[in-house]
Amino acid sequence: MRGRLCHHARDGWKRARAAMACFVVSSVAHAAEPNWSLSVDQDLRYSSWSGTRGFPASGSTAAGAGTQVYAPLTIQASGQPLENVKVDLLGRGGYVWSRQSTPGLTGSVTTTTDTVVSGTATYLGIPGIQPFVSMSVNLPSGTTALYGSAANARMDQDIVDLATFGEGLNIGPTVGVNLPIGEQLIVTLSSGYTWRGAYRMEALLDPASTEPQATTLVGPGRVAAQSASLGYQLANLTLLVSASYARETATYLDHISSYALGDRYTLSSTAGYAWTQSSSTTFTVSWTNAEKNRVLDPDLMKIIPESFLSNSAVYRYRLEHSFATGGWTIAPMVNFMRRDQNSYNPITQQFIPAKTRMGTGGSVQYAIREGMSLKASAERFWINENLTALTPDLRVRGWIAMFGGSVKF
Repeated sequence: MRGRLCHHARDGWKRARAAMACFVVSSVAHAAEPNWSLSVDQDLRYSSWSGTRGFPASGSTAAGAGTQVYAPLTIQASGQPLENVKVDLLGRGGYVWSRQSTPGLTGSVTTTTDTVVSGTATYLGIPGIQPFVSMSVNLPSGTTALYGSAANARMDQDIVDLATFGEGLNIGPTVGVNLPIGEQLIVTLSSGYTWRGAYRMEALLDPASTEPQATTLVGPGRVAAQSASLGYQLANLTLLVSASYARETATYLDHISSYALGDRYTLSSTAGYAWTQSSSTTFTVSWTNAEKNRVLDPDLMKIIPESFLSNSAVYRYRLEHSFATGGWTIAPMVNFMRRDQNSYNPITQQFIPAKTRMGTGGSVQYAIREGMSLKASAERFWINENLTALTPDLRVRGWIAMFGGSVKF
């Protein structure tokens, strides 16, 4: 008999919420399942902030503010078209309105987002091992070039859901294996490679020029990623630990090799404990870090390691406790993030300041009937930034709210 263990927690670090973890614990045989299931999830997410300066803080000395409304739609299908083959399909798209109203940095954009489609096929016919292959494709249905003041609608990635609004055609295959070990433990290993298509971004605007704003052809680097995870359950305790490593090739700007992002590392761990059938606590911690980028040396005409580290390490912590009664589930939470130093994202041409971020709030979900539910969440956050030792601390305050619903057929 195969037991399925799937715990979901709402994650409000960079988004109002996202799935925390899901893993399967399997034995040799498996039970019959419905042929196909389909679920549709529609959200409306709202982010609003105000601070002592706008974004980037170096662009204006005035007090800043911004708002973003993001409506993602997710459709998922799962089934077993063959006795020993399980297939999972996913499609996600959406619409976004983003506006910064800081004096001197005012700008807005309204656009569809890129569309992501993916599929995973897992083979269940080998005792003690479950190989799988997946494919993820990013379809460029969003907007990459923002002309004039519209570029100011890109805001801090630690505050809003979307810091950018599109990229090129990306194709990312992954192969891996699930290794169920007994009834309580599963190990997953995977390796992926993403080919990233070119797209155009706006070039820096020259206020003195009367010519139309030019664009830059961006040829993003390809990404190789390796990951490993371990899931374990003992009685009421559930543990999930994962690690990943990614290395990227050079990015070309107008066909010139210009930079390569530093190798990236991610570690995360989630612990959940069910106190009763209707009450549980979940704690999640993660760490991401990157080595030095490689940048173009104009004299040598090749990319070399940068002279100083322009990437930051990010630490995130989240504690959530859920209560369930009748058709209601209520989950208060608190989270904390620390970005240890200033960094620069050459892809979005954005300076990301060092900061600490504290948030508190909660979520509520109501099951209308089997397979149909409504959900809502709200979070109040406080951010403190310090650009340099000579600048005063910058403060940002804001709200993140979400309302949505899901239907499963």
